[in-house]
Amino acid sequence: MNKAKEKILTIFPDLNEQQKNAIFETEGPLLIIAGPGTGKTLVLVLRTVYLILSGKAEPSEIILTTFTEKAAFELRDRISEIVRKLEVKIPLHELKIGTIHSLCDFFISKYVACTPIKKNYVILDDLTQQLFVYEHFEEIIGDKFIDRWKSKWERIKRLIPYLNKITEELIDLEKLKSGNVFHKKLAKAYLIYRNKLFENNKIDFPHLQKIFLDLLLNKEIYLKIRQKIKYIMIDEYQDTNYIQERIAFRLSQPDYNLCVVGDEDQALYRFRGATVRNILEFPKHFDDCKIIKLEKNYRSHPKIISAYSNFINSVNWRDENKNYYRYPDKKVIPAETTESQEYPAIFCIWGADKKDEVDRIVNLVEFLKKNGTIKDYSDVAILLKSVRLNHSGHYINAFKKHNIPYFCPRARAYFENEEIKLLLACYAIIFGFYAKDLNRYEEKKYIEEGIHHLGKYLNSALKDYLRRKADQILSLREGESLNLTVSDYFYQILAYKPFSDFLKDENKARNFSIFSQLLNAFQVYYHISIVTFKNKDVIKYLLFNSFFNFLIQGGMDEYEDPDNPVPKGFVQIMTIHQSKGLEFPVVIVGSLHKIFQAQKQIDRDLTEFYPRGRFEPENRITEFDRTRHFYVAFSRAQKLLVLTTPEKPKEYFSPIWEGLEQWPYVKRELLKAQKFKSKPPFIPKKFYSLSSHINVYETCPMQYLFYREYKFQPSRAGQILFGTLVHQTIEDIHRMVLDGKKREIDEIEIEKFFEENYKSLLATGLRPLAKTPKESALKQVITYFKQNQDLLERIVETEVDVSVEKEDYIIVGKVDLLLGKDEKLEILDFKTQPRADYDDLLIEKYRKQLCLYAYIIKERYGKMPERLYIYWTSEERRKDALMELNYNEDLIQEAGLHFDNVVKKIKERKFDVKIKPDVNKVCKDCDFRFYCSMQGIIKFKGDW
Repeated sequence: MNKAKEKILTIFPDLNEQQKNAIFETEGPLLIIAGPGTGKTLVLVLRTVYLILSGKAEPSEIILTTFTEKAAFELRDRISEIVRKLEVKIPLHELKIGTIHSLCDFFISKYVACTPIKKNYVILDDLTQQLFVYEHFEEIIGDKFIDRWKSKWERIKRLIPYLNKITEELIDLEKLKSGNVFHKKLAKAYLIYRNKLFENNKIDFPHLQKIFLDLLLNKEIYLKIRQKIKYIMIDEYQDTNYIQERIAFRLSQPDYNLCVVGDEDQALYRFRGATVRNILEFPKHFDDCKIIKLEKNYRSHPKIISAYSNFINSVNWRDENKNYYRYPDKKVIPAETTESQEYPAIFCIWGADKKDEVDRIVNLVEFLKKNGTIKDYSDVAILLKSVRLNHSGHYINAFKKHNIPYFCPRARAYFENEEIKLLLACYAIIFGFYAKDLNRYEEKKYIEEGIHHLGKYLNSALKDYLRRKADQILSLREGESLNLTVSDYFYQILAYKPFSDFLKDENKARNFSIFSQLLNAFQVYYHISIVTFKNKDVIKYLLFNSFFNFLIQGGMDEYEDPDNPVPKGFVQIMTIHQSKGLEFPVVIVGSLHKIFQAQKQIDRDLTEFYPRGRFEPENRITEFDRTRHFYVAFSRAQKLLVLTTPEKPKEYFSPIWEGLEQWPYVKRELLKAQKFKSKPPFIPKKFYSLSSHINVYETCPMQYLFYREYKFQPSRAGQILFGTLVHQTIEDIHRMVLDGKKREIDEIEIEKFFEENYKSLLATGLRPLAKTPKESALKQVITYFKQNQDLLERIVETEVDVSVEKEDYIIVGKVDLLLGKDEKLEILDFKTQPRADYDDLLIEKYRKQLCLYAYIIKERYGKMPERLYIYWTSEERRKDALMELNYNEDLIQEAGLHFDNVVKKIKERKFDVKIKPDVNKVCKDCDFRFYCSMQGIIKFKGDW
């Protein structure tokens, strides 16, 4: 036995044989079929550790992808924890762990010059993708699909899944053009859409993958990427699509050290383009694929395992041609260590109607909590097909009535919150959206209710503010404008009661943050800057009749912490999709009486153009998807599984439903005697950036709270644009030097870089610079280039990502420039403001930052940097621009303790402003200057 294997088995002596095989089988293609609760996360973690400890790969040569960022963080932290137990020093920051999308993004950023997009590209999410198509509606859609879909927004929503599918399935557009009339229109719309994306330096998630695949198909780039990768592991392989399979196979050629992990029984994401085909056909692509099945379940009570196994085995997974859509001889069995006390571990609730059903659920939850069977309300999860209010409302209302705290952020009920209705009302008053406008408005109830709530504040400063702002807009004359954006009004409104009080409530503050992001999206995609005489009515109608109307009708989710999706103290109400990867002591599964529909129309329309053709028979897809869906739901339960319905469940649930006892007619005394233990939720270590976290907190804790913690979107970002523009153009110079092209750099080339960066930064939504600041930014770059030819000769690396993992957080940063000569290293950091004096507090802040960088560079390169420099680019003479900062080991240690202290304050949520900031430096461009002024934190004078 090798030493690496011995170490792992010493720390984890209870691994079963299947798990050991999966961990130590490293060469060639491997499929791990991991049933629910069989410890696949531990297997992936230990497999990664083994590859490193055994010397088979460096951390930088391993790729590990999973379905969500949170799952990726969990893998990262658990690997780190095990490495610490093993007492070995490994540069884990070099591991490539993330989602497939983040992997694509990583490599595209590295080789962006070889793609159809540029630096600063924007990745569209579901909302912004729809807004992007709206922005270019006439060119992309126009009247092309009016015979199929009627309204503008319906055409946008219905078309986008087709556009995504064309990319994900790598459909040949020439073949699509040869199809029927609809196909021809689709091909035309797709071509325009793709061109518009690239013109605007934006990409959707499918194109993120397509561009990465194209890089891999470029032989020169492929060799550069591939030479640094030895092993690839892909989790949740059952939920991958065709383009992701192509990426995996190309990336792992020629040795195919590719390990995929998944379970076709838990495939959920057909509606997102995923296909169970990838996992079922994986072994057929190789001559020597090994298959390992993880079958021992460490999660659920044996009765629960037996019940959901009967359910999935009740389906005939063969079609009429004897093709099998599930691996044969599959089983899930209780692990030897699984507790199996005798109590009713599975029963049902069959209400006479919705009220009776929820009354019984409330009674059950109260019984479990009162008797200590569960310790916390979060030990209970209600899983539904959908949690929109028409599906979850009766559960929510019952919990409210009985004072049982619940958490259901995806009920699409964002606009039902009082504070949001109040905001809508304020905007309606400011822009004059009432009377006839309001009477004709489809969603007028939200504004009317908001105006009704505003009645409580009629004798307040808010009323005067709203009247004043409405009058300003009304009194605009031809050619006049106000130096106010749509977002500016939002931040001014927050200064007044009741909004200033709402800001002290975290949930309401986070809802306001979402509103700020929505307003920013409106300004970007509707091309609205400041309010003018010419656009004041346009803003009014676009904001309400188009934007808010679209959002309200589609529904919006409320905030949920991506790092902690199961907050303590609340009964969880979530979709079955949300529950994937989670487990709960008590699971209540509903939607058993609802009709289950699977997405089939897009495949029906496009299958003939898929390179692989059809897979599952169309007439079996609903049955297959429904069974997998509820199998996932049932298998989330650890100790207690409850099936609930207000009416007779559908016939296909009879294999799990028949013969179940009904609550409250179960052996309650046995249940009462149980004390269910839940695992503490995994909370990943947070990243804290030296520039965007530590520096912001030290500048103003309040700014940190609003912009970093709550993620409010700034209304204006001119200063950010200036600094980023200078930094990125200087980086372009450095990259040219590193590529051996120093002789090709001249002022014309620099100006070309500068303009490309400027254009791509504006496309992200930043406001343009005035002529003078823009000229100043370019001058700073050219002056730097002219005066530092000797520095350029000594470049080792540029934009070096650095990180230090602490016990409970990770600090990250970026070294602007690493210089070297004669085995000596130097660090240089660029600042675009005028040079500060040595005794300025700012210098001490920068010294600490650079000291930490020096420590990390020493760890990475094995030698301590000789010198630390700040380069002030606004200074015209090099001797003024280049500032050396003295440092030593004591200062490095002091810097580390300082950052620990700052992070401690952040984690303890100490956001009060103790020392009044310099209003002219810190506050003048801060959106919260109005709020802070009204709170008495600062004195800010201005016309607002």
